[in-house]
Amino acid sequence: MDNSDFKGKNILIVGLGLMGCSFADAFRDLYPQKIYGFDINKEITNYAQQKGLIDEGLTKINSAILGECDFVMICLYLDDAVQFICKNMDGFKKGCIITDIVGVKRKIVSSVQEVLRDDIDYIPGHPMAGKERQGFGYADKKIFKGKNYILTPTKFNKSDNVDYLEKIIKAIGFENVVYTDPEKHDEKIAFTSQLCHVIASSMVDINVDDDISNYEGGSFQDMTRIAMINSKMWSELFIANKDKLVNVLDNFLTSIESFKMLIEKEDPKLIDKLDIIKKSRESL
Repeated sequence: MDNSDFKGKNILIVGLGLMGCSFADAFRDLYPQKIYGFDINKEITNYAQQKGLIDEGLTKINSAILGECDFVMICLYLDDAVQFICKNMDGFKKGCIITDIVGVKRKIVSSVQEVLRDDIDYIPGHPMAGKERQGFGYADKKIFKGKNYILTPTKFNKSDNVDYLEKIIKAIGFENVVYTDPEKHDEKIAFTSQLCHVIASSMVDINVDDDISNYEGGSFQDMTRIAMINSKMWSELFIANKDKLVNVLDNFLTSIESFKMLIEKEDPKLIDKLDIIKKSRESL
């Protein structure tokens, strides 16, 4: 595939939640020949088709349609994504590009590589975009504008297909495409994403005051926004990345304990510590 858009291409989006429907909305602007959408929930496929996000909805995977799709975007939870790709490996069209949006990469990459055919190209990815609200009803292609997109290509990927995918990513609004490997991806995501969700959830967890919103000026709301979490997806991601995440949590607890001791002792070094952290944040 060497075009910078989807003209003449058949697209399949697997999983029509917030992200799947948002991608469908964005891909429509690239003029594909046809957009198929697969989801086990018929209400969702009907909604997506009625909204014009997809041309045809599927609640069961059709091998004939799968065999004519040039580009397959997997928008499922980690274990479901692995199962879908591996189970349908024989049905994918020769030369098609498969990509995914799973939030940790090591498990899915290693699982898919075990069964990957030589004549298709699986390029792992992770869009750094989304909403705290769940579900297809909140889909919006605008969530991609100006965001980062991480790709973790493997040695088996064709460079032309990786370049093609980057063009597609930027064409739908992402500003920056970051290249790394699955190991580094999972290490960084443990800090920049997973830790943040754990902290936000913990803050809500320790709050026992229903009246707390009357005593905050925005900080509490900003920090706990992402606690409105997709529990099934995030628990699956936390566990799949537990070695990286537990290490980051240990570092965080050490830092919290340091603050606790400085405050308890009314230590003047607290000012120095906060000044150093402020300068570090400014440098970011």
